[in-house]
Amino acid sequence: MTNLRVDSEPAFVLHTRPYRETSQLVDLFSRHYGRLRVVARGFRRPKNGSRILAPFTPLLVGWSGKSELKTLVSAEHSGRSLMLSGERLYSGFYLNELLIRLLVEHDPHQYLFDHYLNIMTSLADGEPIEPALRLFERNLLDEAGYGLMIDTDIVSGHPVLPDQWYRLDPSTGFSFCQPSAQDKTSPYLFWGKALLAISSGDYQDLETARAAKRLMRLAIQEHLGNKPLRSRELFNLQKTNEVKTS
Repeated sequence: MTNLRVDSEPAFVLHTRPYRETSQLVDLFSRHYGRLRVVARGFRRPKNGSRILAPFTPLLVGWSGKSELKTLVSAEHSGRSLMLSGERLYSGFYLNELLIRLLVEHDPHQYLFDHYLNIMTSLADGEPIEPALRLFERNLLDEAGYGLMIDTDIVSGHPVLPDQWYRLDPSTGFSFCQPSAQDKTSPYLFWGKALLAISSGDYQDLETARAAKRLMRLAIQEHLGNKPLRSRELFNLQKTNEVKTS
């Protein structure tokens, strides 16, 4: 097998965990090679500065190796560390976990990488969280091959009408329905007006923003299986603790 050598590749660290005594396993999201895992040998030694492999910092990295698990050979900052705290920090962890769970390894997504850099910068700069998350979730689903047609009835092929109800099938999309009053409490039902606003990226209306969050959660969960998102559990635990101490 030919030895692969990559140098000066733009990347972000998605997750790290200890490996043997002094090394780390590092999940990277790279611009030209997609998501991959490398072993960072000796990077847990203090003199090697393991902090450089922290999430939310633009990096230039290099790796090499013949096996599936490559060896990290270099890592340096390529921009300012994007300092996140509170809800923004959990949002960053959430997006990192989605990338790990939904993207196939070694599948390049240059557009998504650039969008990831932009959203992390906007989170660090204090811009509104929810619209940015919803847009990234949609782009991630599209890039992973799970995108939904939000403005089209998948059964009739007709455009979604603003004054009608539509039922979501997370694996295929939306279809017109005439629900009873009791059915309207289902999380899978969406008002056409909200779907059209979501499709255009307009989340200014509070009900639309709530519908968009519900839609993305249902669509993403379809492809995560039974294993819950750890980042969501940690965020909910943090909110619970805040309530208890307030």
